[in-house]
Amino acid sequence: MPMKKYISLLCLLFVIALTTTAYDYSGPEAQLVQLINAERDANSIPPLNLDWELTRLARLKAEEMKTYKLFDHESLIYGSPSQLLDYYLIPYAKAGANIAMGQETPSDVLLAWCQSASHRANLVDECYTSVGVGFCWDDEGIPYWTLILVAKDQESQ
Repeated sequence: MPMKKYISLLCLLFVIALTTTAYDYSGPEAQLVQLINAERDANSIPPLNLDWELTRLARLKAEEMKTYKLFDHESLIYGSPSQLLDYYLIPYAKAGANIAMGQETPSDVLLAWCQSASHRANLVDECYTSVGVGFCWDDEGIPYWTLILVAKDQESQ
């Protein structure tokens, strides 16, 4: 195998390894999606698909909130959730976002969101098909949560 092809193959394997190990879906983020999908199922709404690109952006947003002690849907760097998606060239027909701070478990976050009419509306919106969840703790033990929802087809507008 020529050296150039060998290096290209190694680079490809490295990228695959990074993308498969860097996005762990077994923790609180995945648990929250399971709970949201159970709520959607109870309302006869199709489940959301966990999307690694949306998860990457949701984690980025959660880290930003943690770093800047910012609890706001608007990013200091990217602006609105739609602007964040546009910046990273993520296609969508409709987008929404929920954020939370201080809830320690996925169940606590879901309960808080379900008690807010606008947050609950995002969770049970039939148009949304894909989701990304970000979660992190700050140095004082405060948890930050971000949910990015998108409808990927044009019929959802």
